[in-house]
Amino acid sequence: MVKILRVVAVLFLMGLPFFYANAQGGYVEESVWSNVNTATNSSSDFIITTDGTKLFGEIVRDFDYTEYDQVDFKYNGNVKVYLPADLQAFGLENGRFFMSKRLPDSSELEFVQILFSGNLQLDYKKGKYYIDNGLEIQELRAYYEDITVDGDKRRRSIKLYISTLKILTSGTCGFEMQDLIEKSRLDEQDFIRILTQYHECEELPYKLHVEKISFVKLSPTFSLGFGADFTSASNVPNKFNYAFTNSSRYVAFAGFRLHDFRRFPKSSLDLRIGYVMYSGTIDASIYKGNDLVTASQTFRENSIVIPFSYNYSFVKRKDFDLYLGLVLSGWFSSGITELGILELTATYKPGEIQLVEEQIMRVSTNKVFPSLKTGANFTISDKMKVFTELGVEFFKDYYNVQILASPLINLNRTYVSLQVGLEF
Repeated sequence: MVKILRVVAVLFLMGLPFFYANAQGGYVEESVWSNVNTATNSSSDFIITTDGTKLFGEIVRDFDYTEYDQVDFKYNGNVKVYLPADLQAFGLENGRFFMSKRLPDSSELEFVQILFSGNLQLDYKKGKYYIDNGLEIQELRAYYEDITVDGDKRRRSIKLYISTLKILTSGTCGFEMQDLIEKSRLDEQDFIRILTQYHECEELPYKLHVEKISFVKLSPTFSLGFGADFTSASNVPNKFNYAFTNSSRYVAFAGFRLHDFRRFPKSSLDLRIGYVMYSGTIDASIYKGNDLVTASQTFRENSIVIPFSYNYSFVKRKDFDLYLGLVLSGWFSSGITELGILELTATYKPGEIQLVEEQIMRVSTNKVFPSLKTGANFTISDKMKVFTELGVEFFKDYYNVQILASPLINLNRTYVSLQVGLEF
């Protein structure tokens, strides 16, 4: 019996490094995760080295990253690079907390973000969620499976994380939460809700490490700008010419931006409503047989524009943001036109000109168009940013031109705009 106990003890001691690297669940004490420097009584970035030393300083970064392969830590004016094997944990001023762990799909230590710590710990790394019970780390997984039902191919959702959560929360409290678990999605908020309810039911201590980090930030925006039109046509008949006397448009937009998503800090969404004003004259000419017909029409165009865009920042820093946006815009236009003046000149009667009043052009209304934009955001104060955006939109068959009984000519419109605005 004594020999057996000795063998068990040896195996346990040999397994300690394995458990340390792979599972470090349990409630994390405040002395570990707290980012308050008692010397200054203010929040600060910090690191905890492998020997347990906690140092307050600055983790050098461009913005609020959710993934770290290394930590550039500035302490007493010097910057030192730390890898996962060099640190037990580190934290940011905004409350994000990371620990060095070896995940199931990796053979190396990695910096893993701790979203929730308690008897069960919720971790996040590269779009995947993990749960750590102190003995092992399990990925919370779901996938789709192709199946055939009565000859029809279908896709079935397999939610493995539901059984994992049921097993880890087994007991009276877990039984009461079965409906909540079964209806949950593979989502951070759902997992946090389940673990919070479980720990409160079991009267276990817990800490939500992302409670001070906004899920998303909302900022009002306002901008002014101008644009220029470039028209083209694919069905222009021979001996037809046209030109617009003015290509400039003036725009004003107001709306809001959703940005700095907790999970996707490089993504943002814009929703705006704007007014675009334009006035000009189209001059056109065409030969009908031996007759030359010239036409001119003055018009004014007013448009309400509602653009929605997804933006991705490929350069993002604390005071500067450079992004590319995919835009879908609804244009609701109304055209106010005067009657066009047509001049008919017969080649066999060079001195005779016939005048006709007739509308020669119409504007498309109520259409949705895709477009692209690129922009830059500059921080000028804690509560205000200046942004500028360059956009390109293509409108197919935006103008319809017809002179007398000639074929209908569709003009495509390419609109290039520049805006300058404020984000509050």
